Formats: sequence, C-alpha cells, structure tokens
Amino acid sequence: MASEDTIQRFLTVASEARLQMIRQPAAATELRDYLGTEVFGEYEALAERTGGAHLGGGPPNLIFVPGVMGSLLLSESLGGVWWIDARTRQHIDDLRLSHDGLKDANPAHRIAPCSTDPSYEAFLAAVIEQDAFSHVGFPYDWRKPLSASAPALRDRVVKLYEANGGEPVHLVAHSMGGLVVRSTLARFGDELWDKIGRIVFLATPHYGSQAIGGYLKNHLWGFDMMALLGVFLSRETYRSLWGVLNLLPAPRGIYPGTRASDPQPWQSGDPNDPYPHPCCNFDLYQAKAWELGLGPEQTARLQAVLDGAAAFHRDLYQAHRDLPQDLRDRMLMIAGVGKECLFRLANQERFFGLWEHMDKVTRRRPGDPHRDGDGRVPVASAALEDVTIRYVRGVHAGVPNIPSVYQDVFRWLAGKRLDLPDTPEGALAQHLGAADDSVSPHLDGTVRRGAEEDDPGYWEADPPTGEDLQDLEVRLDRGELPEFVTTRMF
Repeated sequence: MASEDTIQRFLTVASEARLQMIRQPAAATELRDYLGTEVFGEYEALAERTGGAHLGGGPPNLIFVPGVMGSLLLSESLGGVWWIDARTRQHIDDLRLSHDGLKDANPAHRIAPCSTDPSYEAFLAAVIEQDAFSHVGFPYDWRKPLSASAPALRDRVVKLYEANGGEPVHLVAHSMGGLVVRSTLARFGDELWDKIGRIVFLATPHYGSQAIGGYLKNHLWGFDMMALLGVFLSRETYRSLWGVLNLLPAPRGIYPGTRASDPQPWQSGDPNDPYPHPCCNFDLYQAKAWELGLGPEQTARLQAVLDGAAAFHRDLYQAHRDLPQDLRDRMLMIAGVGKECLFRLANQERFFGLWEHMDKVTRRRPGDPHRDGDGRVPVASAALEDVTIRYVRGVHAGVPNIPSVYQDVFRWLAGKRLDLPDTPEGALAQHLGAADDSVSPHLDGTVRRGAEEDDPGYWEADPPTGEDLQDLEVRLDRGELPEFVTTRMF
C-alpha cells in the first residue's frame, strides 16, 4: 500500500514534481497501488515523454485555470486532501458551505485549494515540452461563488507579469475556469488587460450546462462511481455549493436563443410551453419550481444560491457586451462536439417532483447548437459572441488532453494559424483517429464510455442502489476501486 506521506506529497505538488515522482522507483511502486494500473501507466508515459524536457527556465508566462472540481482541496486544520480521495471520503460532506457561500459551514475545517487535479497532466506535460511557454496552475475553491476567486487570479497575473519583466501573461482555462477568468476580467480588467497576452477557453460553458441541473434534481444519479460519490456528498451539501450552481444554464433573456435580439428565437414546438428555454420548461431560478420537496428554510437557502447564480450570469453577459472587439480578438474558444448531453429538463404536467416524471432530452440533433455538444456543454452555451471558435470531436473532461487541441492552443498563443475546424460539421467530418482522443483517458475519466458518447451518468436507466452501493463501498474499503479518485460531476 502507498504511504500517506507519498500520496499527500504527490497530490499537493506541481505537475513537474508529480512526473518526477513517477520516475522515482520507490515512489512509483507506492503510486501504482494508489492510482491503479491503467492511470499509472498513462502517468508513466507522460513522465517518459517529459523526462528530457528542460525544466526551471524563465518565469512562467502561462496560467492554467482548471475546471469545476479541477482543483484539489485540503483541510488546513484536519489534514488530508478532501476532493476527491478515497482515503478521506468520509470528509467529502464536510465541504458544505455557509449560507452565503463564502466560508466553510464549519469554520474549524479551514478548507483551501492546494493544487491542480492530476486529470490535466497530459495537457500540462505538453506545456512542459514547449520552449516558448512555462506554466503555473491556479487552483481555486470551486465551491464558492466564482467571483470570490477573482482577486487571487488578478494577483497571480500581476505577479507573473512583474516577474517576467513586463512580458504578457497568457491564460488557458478549462470549463468553469473560463468563467473564473471572465469574472476576473469583468472586475479587474482595467488593471489587467495590458498585462495579458492571449486567452484560451477549453470546453467552457459560457452560458451554463443542464448537467448541473440534472444533479440538482436527482442527486448524482447514474453510473456506479457517481452514485457512490452521492453516498458521501449529501444533497444539502451539494445545494450549498454556490460555485457549482453558478454553472446552471443562464436565465431566459441571457441564454442564447432566448434574447429579444435573437433573429431566430428558440422554439420548443409546444405552443403551451410555460417557459420556453432550450434547457427547461420551468424557471431554473425559482427554487420551488424544482419541486425538490424542501421545507421553507431549505427552500430559502436554495433560492439565495439561485439568485446569486442568476446575478452572476447577468454580470458576465453585460461585461462581455461592454468588451471592445480588439480585446475579444485575443480570445479563443475550443468546443467539443459529437456527444450526447443532458440538453433539457421538462416537468410533465400534473406529475411534478419525481425524476421519472420529468422529461430528459439527451439525443443529439446534428446541426442544432442546442442539441450537440461535448457530453456536458451544448454548442450554444460554448459559443461566446464575436470570439474566435474552433471545434473538436471530444468529451468534455478530456478536451484539454486531446493533442489536436493543445497544439492549437500553442498556435493561438504564438499568433499562428489554427488547424482545428471552424464548424461542428468540419470536426465531425474529420477521420477519427488519435488526434480526436485524450492521450490519458483513464486519468481524466473519459475511458468510461465508447467513442461516440460521454458518460451521461445522470440519465442511466438502472443506476446502482441498495446492495449494489453497499458492495461498492466494501470494494472501496478494500482498495479495489482506484477509479473513484477520477470521478467527476462535470
């Protein structure tokens, strides 16, 4: 079995140090036990690939901002990496936040971000191999309102800019990380834009994702590891995570297809639709509309979180509208396509409340931006107005680790011509091959499904329950489920 010290060090150090640990025989033996054979094998390949890379060059000029659950969290008082680690799984529910989302529900826990999740190691290894770029990660507390991370990201940009002697700092962000970047620029843009070079958003849900709504409606329902996570993370704790619920689809009037300025407003096809929105037929931002069976106090708490999420979307939308085109021209969005998503939730008339009586639209409709995506983010949500966009056939969690993606990231940052297609159809028409796949599918969890779809755990027909979950817990206790550590909600 791997020692606590080795695992703790591995999880809390930077990518270069992790890859060095993989190359050390003593640590490697322990880490193979902890990570499992498949994940360790992918790590070994990355370590071998970067073994001759030059480390310790100039100051970092690239900040990588991970997605939701992409930053590991550490309790400063009780010790242990709490997200997500089988050894400390009994503490996962201690991630609960105070009612305002700004503090731990139990102040004594003192939970803080400590490092970037290992699932990004393939992308970060590719950065290490570059002569022109050197990176630093920006782990943040994804539980809290995303705007709460803005001051720290501003400080990181300023510090690197000064350390680089006034050379611009690039930002690359995956998923939720892109919203952290945009929130930071909305608040501190006047002091940051002259210090920033270029920005890349990878699979960012600029206008939210109904995957988060699926988990709010029916708690972490689906494939075995997700359902097992639901044993340790309670519904009440999930509802306290302001940052996670910031990823709900933007309200009507902001979400694409629902604006007064849209030339072709989205239509559900139902003339009696009470709330025409591509992602729902009810107001996502009214707690009672979710029909969760909550009491008055719980409903009020959820309403406060939803009000904060709605305000977050409104503020980002207005900030982008106010952004001059020359600044938008520094941004690149890379979106995944070809995968099924939980595109829409719709309450059925007279049958509110139960998941089985809620329609779940999941099938792709080629050519429809509201019905195609990367398994988590529809194309409509990924596209940011007047920002360059490119497409890849890819699964949400694995998009940063696709070679054709990170090669285009480096081209963009260097001001070179991009190779990825500029239409979803172009990405889907390309011959499937290694360039369309993550180079570390076990590490980022994308191996769980076949080539044509992501792991849509929130709509599986027969989720594990009862004895199945008890059996999974027993196997977890025995150390037989190393894949638990790669389980992600998003």
